[in-house]
Amino acid sequence: MEQVVLDKLIAETKRYKVDLRLDASFDKLTTFGTGGKIAVALFPDTERKLVKTIRLIDRLGVKYVLLGRGSNVLASDDPFDGVAVVTTKLNRFVIRRKTAVAQCGVSTVALASALAMQGLGGGEFLACLPATVGGATVGNAGCFGQDVKGIARSVTVLKNGQVRRLKAVDCRFAKRDSVFKHSDMTVLSVKFALQPSTEEAVRKRIAEMRAQKAASQPLEYRSAGCVLFHDSVALSRLIDEMGFKGYRVGGAEVSTKHAGFVVNIDKSTSLDIYLIIRRLRRALLDRYGITAKTEVRLINFKEEKNDLFAERKE
Repeated sequence: MEQVVLDKLIAETKRYKVDLRLDASFDKLTTFGTGGKIAVALFPDTERKLVKTIRLIDRLGVKYVLLGRGSNVLASDDPFDGVAVVTTKLNRFVIRRKTAVAQCGVSTVALASALAMQGLGGGEFLACLPATVGGATVGNAGCFGQDVKGIARSVTVLKNGQVRRLKAVDCRFAKRDSVFKHSDMTVLSVKFALQPSTEEAVRKRIAEMRAQKAASQPLEYRSAGCVLFHDSVALSRLIDEMGFKGYRVGGAEVSTKHAGFVVNIDKSTSLDIYLIIRRLRRALLDRYGITAKTEVRLINFKEEKNDLFAERKE
């Protein structure tokens, strides 16, 4: 980033009273705990500041990425000469009757707890996601038969500099997918519709989900959950059948507990994780003819590295 552009960015964000850090890195902002340094990280704490920040970045022509808790992200080890806009300070939500409106940076775990206190069901799965509402919505996150699509009723976004509200049908939710994954829209807040229940019943369901998660997933290691998915095939079973549990590159490993997870077990680099993902995709294609989709979002990888079937260049 040119110094003159950086100076303008710093001056404007100070005027907006947005927290700015020049010492940020992806390894501190993602659940994998890997990734390179970031030229600038911004932490707006209101929706208005987030909108102003995105408009400013667009006006300056600076490349940027949006991050929540970084739980579905694999960022390159290379320095990122751009801006990371981190939404975790936008953590306000309101629950009225059977609906909840949450800002994009709200912790899904915190929202699930609040819904339980109100005796509202249908969003128990949120308690099992190490995510923010914005990130969960972009990826239509879910587990144990529930997902964002099932409870989202509308999403307020920033599109082409304008704030708009989309109905759920316009979000084109699909398995681990949405219109937001394929556009430059920024999710600002989400309205959810829940089901009347009791606090006891909701907390019991959350406890069951968490127990099942703890029994089947490697929660003791840093990861980003399942790294691959397919619309109709359970890939973790196939990866297990091919004998990949324990497959290791550098400090990264296919979990011995859940074959769908790649875990950081010993100071892994992003490249270590990337190479495992590429190996798994190729194996699934070669053996079963299945083209797996990458569930984690790749950030700051060079063009040839984004092709997961490319040969590694030594």
